[in-house]
Amino acid sequence: MMNRQLYKYIKDVGSTSDNYTHGFYSFIWPNGVPCLSIEMYLMDKSKEVNTNKKDGGTLGSYAKNLTHLVRYCYLNKIDFIDFTHKNMDDFILMLTSETDIFNQRVRNNNTVRRIIQTSIGFLVWIQSHLAMHKNIAGVDNKTDRYQIKLVKSTHSHRSGITVEHSAFPSKLPKAITANKRPISSDNIKMLWNALDESRKNNRLSNKLKSIFSLKQQKEHIEYMYKRRELQLILLEATGLRPQELVSIECLENLKRLKDSQLCIPTLKGRVDSRENKRVIPIPRHLAMKIELFIFVHRERLIKRLLKAKIINDINEVSDIIYLNAENGSEVLPDAAYQEFRRLTVKAGIVQKNCQSMFRHRFITNMVKIHLMGFMDKNPLKNRQIITDNDYRTILKKVASFTGHKNLDSLMHYIDLAWDELDSFSYTYEVKELQEKLKAIFYLTHEIKSNIINQSTREISKSSKELLINKLNEIEDCASNI
Repeated sequence: MMNRQLYKYIKDVGSTSDNYTHGFYSFIWPNGVPCLSIEMYLMDKSKEVNTNKKDGGTLGSYAKNLTHLVRYCYLNKIDFIDFTHKNMDDFILMLTSETDIFNQRVRNNNTVRRIIQTSIGFLVWIQSHLAMHKNIAGVDNKTDRYQIKLVKSTHSHRSGITVEHSAFPSKLPKAITANKRPISSDNIKMLWNALDESRKNNRLSNKLKSIFSLKQQKEHIEYMYKRRELQLILLEATGLRPQELVSIECLENLKRLKDSQLCIPTLKGRVDSRENKRVIPIPRHLAMKIELFIFVHRERLIKRLLKAKIINDINEVSDIIYLNAENGSEVLPDAAYQEFRRLTVKAGIVQKNCQSMFRHRFITNMVKIHLMGFMDKNPLKNRQIITDNDYRTILKKVASFTGHKNLDSLMHYIDLAWDELDSFSYTYEVKELQEKLKAIFYLTHEIKSNIINQSTREISKSSKELLINKLNEIEDCASNI
């Protein structure tokens, strides 16, 4: 069904008006249902671009390019009007990752650019013709925020004419995209450093400035900083999916955190499966960090919103740990994605870097730890003679933390774990050591962040530099274990 031709060019189609068209494109979804919005778009574009009876001309290229968008939306159950920036990033990854039998990319970067350009043009058309109430794609300004963030770009023709247009900001890969790798320790440290810098540069909207006192403004900025900090901590420490991050319930976890546990909804591309949950053990220092966020920063946020009458009742607040700073509701996954993307840009990370790479790091480390435990209990076994059943026993334990239902989807982490292991003389003491060092990392980061934000009256410049240098050394030691 996913390989069927989605469009058909019907030649010599007349119309009730005096205008005559060479033809009309019939367009369907992969299940055979007519895709009316694409048909309407192509009919509208036929007034602007060349068409011919042979292959549809330029209009035929539009139809061909849009088949990729239609297949992606059908496969992921996404309506055109709900398409987000993250969806576009994933769509591009899909287009650049597909390979043929010779392991060569099916599409070069120029082809991918044309597909993206056509797709953006269609979504903008939807926005202006069928869904005028939605800001689907565009360049953000003071009054409008768009789901897909476009940027102003200039293009110079050989004739010397320069044209300005809106484009999607994406750097296409030069080589075939392999399986996503775990995030590196260096990139993690760069993200934390960027987070520290962002603390000084956070700003409130004019609306909130007019409502909040100076003290409340300071507390509100601190909440936004602590929320970003919590995002990095949870991504690294629990291996949760990005969508799960913004769906962790608050009341459910108040008692569990006292027992150093965290209840996480197991979501896999669905927002209606919240009854599917997993409870994982977490280090005590992490449980205390989450409790502090809930009882201090989250509580203060709710009180501010109530006092400012942004919300009228506490029942309007979502039962989620990770709250929207503007209205106390649940943060949308794409908003958290955009927040992480901005932090990545600020950190100066140029290679692929996304929230899910923390998950890959977590899973790889979990497989390593369980492999070491297995090797300690079975000293006569090695990489060459471990059976598939042995691996499945190991992966079943890992899946209880990660929420995987299919163990086959974890198999490629076995090779990653083997590649990273140098010896197998350590067992679960390694995990305990890692947790203690991670606690040191978080503590030194917090101390360093507080030092950076102290005024020069409170601490001398030379003392400040000395302390930060020493804390950087401790961070390096802790992050590289």
